[in-house]
Amino acid sequence: MFAKPAGTTRARPAGTGRAPRVRLAGLDADTFRHPLDLQATSNLKRVPGFDKAVAKFIEWGVERVEYVEHTASGVRVGDRQLPRVHRLLREACAVLDIPEPELFVRQGPMNAYTSGHNHPYVVLFTELIDIMSEDELLGVISHEAGHIKCGHVLYKTMARVFGGAASVGMGRANVMTAAVGIGIRVALKSWDRASEFTADRAAMLATQDLDACVGMMMKLAGGVRSDQMSTAAFLEQARRLDDLASESKISRFHRFQLRVGSSHPLVVERARHFHEWITSGQPGDLIDRYGAAVIPIQPVVGPDGRY
Repeated sequence: MFAKPAGTTRARPAGTGRAPRVRLAGLDADTFRHPLDLQATSNLKRVPGFDKAVAKFIEWGVERVEYVEHTASGVRVGDRQLPRVHRLLREACAVLDIPEPELFVRQGPMNAYTSGHNHPYVVLFTELIDIMSEDELLGVISHEAGHIKCGHVLYKTMARVFGGAASVGMGRANVMTAAVGIGIRVALKSWDRASEFTADRAAMLATQDLDACVGMMMKLAGGVRSDQMSTAAFLEQARRLDDLASESKISRFHRFQLRVGSSHPLVVERARHFHEWITSGQPGDLIDRYGAAVIPIQPVVGPDGRY
Protein backbone atom coordinates (compact mmCIF):
# COMPACT_ATOMS: atom_id res chain seq x y z
CA MET A 1 0.00 0.00 0.00
CA PHE A 2 2.81 2.44 0.79
CA ALA A 3 4.40 4.03 -2.24
CA LYS A 4 8.19 3.72 -2.19
CA PRO A 5 10.51 6.64 -3.00
CA ALA A 6 10.96 7.16 -6.71
CA GLY A 7 13.95 9.46 -6.31
CA THR A 8 12.17 12.68 -7.26
CA THR A 9 9.18 14.57 -5.98
CA ARG A 10 5.73 14.32 -7.57
CA ALA A 11 6.13 14.79 -11.32
CA ARG A 12 2.93 12.91 -12.27
CA PRO A 13 -0.43 14.62 -12.77
CA ALA A 14 -2.38 15.17 -9.56
CA GLY A 15 -4.39 12.21 -8.41
CA THR A 16 -2.81 9.65 -10.75
CA GLY A 17 -0.16 6.95 -10.59
CA ARG A 18 -0.86 5.61 -7.09
CA ALA A 19 -3.24 3.29 -5.29
CA PRO A 20 -6.23 4.81 -3.46
CA ARG A 21 -5.58 5.68 0.17
CA VAL A 22 -7.09 3.45 2.83
CA ARG A 23 -9.21 4.86 5.65
CA LEU A 24 -7.94 3.75 9.08
CA ALA A 25 -11.23 3.23 10.88
CA GLY A 26 -10.90 3.29 14.66
CA LEU A 27 -7.19 4.10 14.53
CA ASP A 28 -5.74 4.24 18.05
CA ALA A 29 -3.19 7.05 18.41
CA ASP A 30 -1.12 5.04 20.88
CA THR A 31 -0.39 2.44 18.19
CA PHE A 32 1.78 4.90 16.24
CA ARG A 33 2.97 7.27 18.98
CA HIS A 34 6.75 7.68 18.80
CA PRO A 35 8.74 6.38 21.82
CA LEU A 36 10.41 9.77 22.25
CA ASP A 37 6.96 11.37 22.50
CA LEU A 38 5.92 8.89 25.17
CA GLN A 39 9.07 9.50 27.21
CA ALA A 40 8.98 13.29 26.86
CA THR A 41 5.31 13.40 27.87
CA SER A 42 6.07 11.39 30.98
CA ASN A 43 8.98 13.70 31.84
CA LEU A 44 6.86 16.79 31.28
CA LYS A 45 4.10 15.66 33.61
CA ARG A 46 6.65 15.05 36.37
CA VAL A 47 7.92 18.65 36.31
CA PRO A 48 6.92 20.38 39.59
CA GLY A 49 4.16 22.93 39.05
CA PHE A 50 3.27 21.76 35.55
CA ASP A 51 -0.34 20.89 36.43
CA LYS A 52 -0.84 24.38 37.86
CA ALA A 53 0.74 25.95 34.78
CA VAL A 54 -1.71 24.06 32.54
CA ALA A 55 -4.67 25.25 34.63
CA LYS A 56 -3.44 28.85 34.54
CA PHE A 57 -2.84 28.72 30.80
CA ILE A 58 -6.40 27.56 30.19
CA GLU A 59 -7.69 30.26 32.54
CA TRP A 60 -5.90 32.99 30.54
CA GLY A 61 -7.84 31.98 27.43
CA VAL A 62 -4.85 32.34 25.10
CA GLU A 63 -6.31 29.89 22.59
CA ARG A 64 -9.53 31.91 22.28
CA VAL A 65 -7.57 35.10 21.66
CA GLU A 66 -5.65 33.41 18.84
CA TYR A 67 -8.86 32.08 17.31
CA VAL A 68 -10.37 35.56 17.19
CA GLU A 69 -7.19 36.86 15.53
CA HIS A 70 -7.32 34.20 12.79
CA THR A 71 -11.01 34.85 12.20
CA ALA A 72 -10.23 38.55 11.83
CA SER A 73 -7.04 38.29 9.75
CA GLY A 74 -7.08 34.96 7.89
CA VAL A 75 -9.21 33.05 5.39
CA ARG A 76 -11.30 30.19 6.75
CA VAL A 77 -11.07 27.29 4.31
CA GLY A 78 -14.27 25.55 3.22
CA ASP A 79 -16.32 24.44 0.23
CA ARG A 80 -16.41 28.04 -1.05
CA GLN A 81 -12.96 29.14 0.13
CA LEU A 82 -9.96 27.28 -1.30
CA PRO A 83 -12.04 24.13 -1.91
CA ARG A 84 -9.04 22.16 -3.18
CA VAL A 85 -7.22 22.65 0.13
CA HIS A 86 -10.46 21.82 1.95
CA ARG A 87 -10.69 18.48 0.13
CA LEU A 88 -7.19 17.63 1.33
CA LEU A 89 -8.22 18.41 4.90
CA ARG A 90 -11.27 16.19 4.56
CA GLU A 91 -9.15 13.37 3.14
CA ALA A 92 -6.60 13.61 5.96
CA CYS A 93 -9.34 13.51 8.60
CA ALA A 94 -11.12 10.63 6.88
CA VAL A 95 -7.96 8.52 6.76
CA LEU A 96 -6.92 9.28 10.36
CA ASP A 97 -10.51 8.95 11.62
CA ILE A 98 -10.90 12.31 13.38
CA PRO A 99 -13.56 15.05 13.23
CA GLU A 100 -12.73 17.79 10.77
CA PRO A 101 -11.16 20.85 12.46
CA GLU A 102 -11.40 24.36 11.12
CA LEU A 103 -8.62 25.41 8.78
CA PHE A 104 -7.33 28.93 8.28
CA VAL A 105 -4.91 30.21 5.64
CA ARG A 106 -2.83 33.28 6.43
CA GLN A 107 -0.18 35.16 4.53
CA GLY A 108 3.22 34.33 5.92
CA PRO A 109 6.31 32.13 5.96
CA MET A 110 6.61 28.42 5.27
CA ASN A 111 4.91 27.23 8.43
CA ALA A 112 1.80 25.57 9.86
CA TYR A 113 0.51 24.89 13.34
CA THR A 114 -2.48 23.61 15.29
CA SER A 115 -4.22 25.28 18.21
CA GLY A 116 -7.49 25.13 20.14
CA HIS A 117 -7.57 22.43 22.83
CA ASN A 118 -11.37 22.22 23.06
CA HIS A 119 -12.14 23.29 19.48
CA PRO A 120 -9.04 22.50 17.39
CA TYR A 121 -8.13 24.41 14.26
CA VAL A 122 -5.20 24.34 11.84
CA VAL A 123 -3.34 27.33 10.42
CA LEU A 124 -1.43 27.13 7.12
CA PHE A 125 0.71 29.95 5.78
CA THR A 126 0.78 30.84 2.11
CA GLU A 127 4.44 30.19 1.35
CA LEU A 128 4.03 26.61 2.52
CA ILE A 129 0.91 26.07 0.41
CA ASP A 130 2.55 27.53 -2.68
CA ILE A 131 5.64 25.31 -2.53
CA MET A 132 4.13 21.90 -1.78
CA SER A 133 2.80 19.39 -4.29
CA GLU A 134 -0.64 17.87 -3.72
CA ASP A 135 0.63 14.83 -1.83
CA GLU A 136 3.13 16.89 0.16
CA LEU A 137 0.48 19.37 1.24
CA LEU A 138 -1.69 16.44 2.29
CA GLY A 139 1.29 15.37 4.38
CA VAL A 140 1.52 18.81 6.02
CA ILE A 141 -2.21 18.88 6.81
CA SER A 142 -2.11 15.28 8.06
CA HIS A 143 0.85 16.12 10.29
CA GLU A 144 -1.23 18.85 11.93
CA ALA A 145 -4.24 16.54 12.11
CA GLY A 146 -1.95 14.04 13.82
CA HIS A 147 -1.37 16.51 16.66
CA ILE A 148 -5.13 16.63 17.14
CA LYS A 149 -5.44 12.85 16.94
CA CYS A 150 -2.79 12.40 19.62
CA GLY A 151 -4.06 15.07 22.03
CA HIS A 152 -1.01 17.31 21.55
CA VAL A 153 -2.82 20.57 20.96
CA LEU A 154 -2.89 22.08 24.45
CA TYR A 155 0.80 21.40 25.13
CA LYS A 156 1.75 22.53 21.61
CA THR A 157 0.02 25.85 22.16
CA MET A 158 1.70 26.23 25.54
CA ALA A 159 5.10 25.51 24.03
CA ARG A 160 4.52 28.13 21.35
CA VAL A 161 3.55 30.99 23.68
CA PHE A 162 5.00 29.99 27.06
CA GLY A 163 8.27 31.86 26.60
CA GLY A 164 6.48 35.20 26.42
CA ALA A 165 3.66 36.46 28.60
CA ALA A 166 3.28 33.20 30.47
CA SER A 167 6.85 33.12 31.75
CA VAL A 168 6.66 36.80 32.73
CA GLY A 169 3.48 36.21 34.69
CA MET A 170 4.87 33.19 36.52
CA GLY A 171 8.16 34.90 37.27
CA ARG A 172 6.76 37.91 39.09
CA ALA A 173 6.05 36.20 42.40
CA ASN A 174 9.47 34.99 43.58
CA VAL A 175 12.69 33.26 42.54
CA MET A 176 11.25 29.81 43.18
CA THR A 177 8.30 30.49 40.89
CA ALA A 178 10.68 31.74 38.20
CA ALA A 179 12.76 28.56 38.53
CA VAL A 180 9.64 26.44 38.12
CA GLY A 181 8.76 28.44 35.02
CA ILE A 182 12.19 27.82 33.49
CA GLY A 183 11.89 24.09 34.22
CA ILE A 184 8.50 23.94 32.52
CA ARG A 185 9.75 25.83 29.46
CA VAL A 186 12.71 23.48 29.05
CA ALA A 187 10.52 20.38 29.44
CA LEU A 188 7.91 21.77 27.05
CA LYS A 189 10.55 22.46 24.40
CA SER A 190 11.91 18.94 24.69
CA TRP A 191 8.42 17.45 24.48
CA ASP A 192 7.53 19.73 21.57
CA ARG A 193 10.37 18.34 19.45
CA ALA A 194 9.48 14.75 20.34
CA SER A 195 5.81 15.23 19.47
CA GLU A 196 6.80 16.14 15.92
CA PHE A 197 7.99 12.59 15.26
CA THR A 198 4.55 11.25 16.22
CA ALA A 199 2.79 13.79 13.98
CA ASP A 200 5.17 12.83 11.16
CA ARG A 201 3.99 9.25 11.56
CA ALA A 202 0.41 10.48 11.19
CA ALA A 203 1.46 12.15 7.93
CA MET A 204 2.91 8.86 6.74
CA LEU A 205 -0.27 6.97 7.62
CA ALA A 206 -2.46 9.54 5.86
CA THR A 207 -0.44 9.99 2.66
CA GLN A 208 0.56 6.31 2.55
CA ASP A 209 3.48 7.50 0.45
CA LEU A 210 7.07 7.67 1.67
CA ASP A 211 8.16 9.83 -1.26
CA ALA A 212 5.58 12.50 -0.42
CA CYS A 213 6.68 12.64 3.22
CA VAL A 214 10.39 12.88 2.42
CA GLY A 215 9.59 15.42 -0.29
CA MET A 216 7.69 17.51 2.26
CA MET A 217 10.81 17.67 4.46
CA MET A 218 12.99 18.43 1.46
CA LYS A 219 10.78 21.38 0.48
CA LEU A 220 10.89 22.70 4.06
CA ALA A 221 14.68 22.52 3.96
CA GLY A 222 15.29 23.86 0.46
CA GLY A 223 12.38 26.23 -0.02
CA VAL A 224 12.18 25.35 -3.74
CA ARG A 225 9.30 23.94 -5.74
CA SER A 226 10.98 21.90 -8.45
CA ASP A 227 10.74 18.51 -10.16
CA GLN A 228 14.55 18.41 -10.21
CA MET A 229 14.89 17.58 -6.52
CA SER A 230 15.57 13.99 -5.46
CA THR A 231 14.12 12.44 -2.33
CA ALA A 232 16.66 9.62 -2.60
CA ALA A 233 19.49 12.15 -2.54
CA PHE A 234 17.92 13.85 0.47
CA LEU A 235 17.89 10.55 2.37
CA GLU A 236 21.57 10.12 1.45
CA GLN A 237 22.17 13.59 2.89
CA ALA A 238 20.58 12.46 6.16
CA ARG A 239 22.97 9.54 6.33
CA ARG A 240 25.83 11.94 5.59
CA LEU A 241 24.91 13.93 8.70
CA ASP A 242 25.33 10.77 10.77
CA ASP A 243 28.68 10.12 9.11
CA LEU A 244 29.86 13.64 9.96
CA ALA A 245 28.83 13.14 13.59
CA SER A 246 30.73 9.87 13.78
CA GLU A 247 33.87 11.36 12.25
CA SER A 248 34.57 14.00 14.89
CA LYS A 249 33.49 15.11 18.33
CA ILE A 250 33.13 18.69 17.12
CA SER A 251 30.63 17.68 14.44
CA ARG A 252 28.75 15.50 16.92
CA PHE A 253 28.57 18.37 19.44
CA HIS A 254 27.41 20.82 16.77
CA ARG A 255 24.65 18.41 15.72
CA PHE A 256 23.59 18.24 19.36
CA GLN A 257 23.50 22.05 19.55
CA LEU A 258 21.35 22.20 16.43
CA ARG A 259 18.96 19.64 17.87
CA VAL A 260 18.41 21.26 21.25
CA GLY A 261 18.35 24.79 19.87
CA SER A 262 15.47 24.14 17.50
CA SER A 263 11.74 23.91 18.15
CA HIS A 264 11.53 21.02 15.68
CA PRO A 265 13.75 18.01 14.93
CA LEU A 266 16.25 18.50 12.13
CA VAL A 267 14.53 18.09 8.77
CA VAL A 268 16.98 15.55 7.37
CA GLU A 269 16.60 13.44 10.49
CA ARG A 270 12.83 13.60 10.16
CA ALA A 271 13.20 12.36 6.58
CA ARG A 272 15.37 9.50 7.80
CA HIS A 273 12.81 8.59 10.46
CA PHE A 274 10.18 8.26 7.73
CA HIS A 275 12.39 5.77 5.91
CA GLU A 276 13.27 3.84 9.06
CA TRP A 277 9.64 3.59 10.16
CA ILE A 278 8.37 2.27 6.84
CA THR A 279 11.29 -0.18 6.74
CA SER A 280 10.23 -1.46 10.16
CA GLY A 281 6.95 -2.65 8.67
CA GLN A 282 4.80 -1.01 11.34
CA PRO A 283 2.91 1.33 8.97
CA GLY A 284 1.90 -1.61 6.81
CA ASP A 285 0.79 -3.54 9.88
CA LEU A 286 -1.43 -0.62 10.93
CA ILE A 287 -2.95 -0.48 7.44
CA ASP A 288 -3.74 -4.18 7.68
CA ARG A 289 -5.18 -3.79 11.18
CA TYR A 290 -7.33 -0.70 10.70
CA GLY A 291 -7.79 -0.52 6.94
CA ALA A 292 -11.37 0.02 5.81
CA ALA A 293 -12.86 1.62 2.71
CA VAL A 294 -10.50 3.34 0.31
CA ILE A 295 -10.55 7.13 -0.06
CA PRO A 296 -11.06 8.16 -3.70
CA ILE A 297 -8.32 10.49 -4.92
CA GLN A 298 -9.50 13.63 -6.70
CA PRO A 299 -7.30 16.10 -8.58
CA VAL A 300 -6.81 19.11 -6.35
CA VAL A 301 -4.22 21.19 -8.19
CA GLY A 302 -5.32 23.73 -10.77
CA PRO A 303 -3.85 24.00 -14.26
CA ASP A 304 -1.33 26.56 -13.05
CA GLY A 305 -0.10 24.23 -10.31
CA ARG A 306 -1.43 26.46 -7.51
CA TYR A 307 -4.08 25.83 -4.90
